[in-house]
Amino acid sequence: MKQRRYRPGVLWFLASALVLIAPPALAYVGPGAGLSLLGTLWGLLAAVVAAVGYVLLWPFRSVLRRRRRARSQADAGLADRREARPPAPTGRQPETD
Repeated sequence: MKQRRYRPGVLWFLASALVLIAPPALAYVGPGAGLSLLGTLWGLLAAVVAAVGYVLLWPFRSVLRRRRRARSQADAGLADRREARPPAPTGRQPETD
């Protein structure tokens, strides 16, 4: 059986026509329902902003992490080299017992 494919424009037109033709509901919506809707929308907005921010900041975090790792490895290598060297001369004579 051949399937019918509708264009997105036709579907949007039909959906908007159905919404415009629908009669008003004449129902009371209390303040509790409105506040819960606003709370849900704020939570959704905060989640989307946090996700987008995390994705946008990811490259900067990885660069900072690489710099920190390279600095700590360089400091560790420097400490190893310091331990391998003899102490620097101070100009004083060593104490004898």
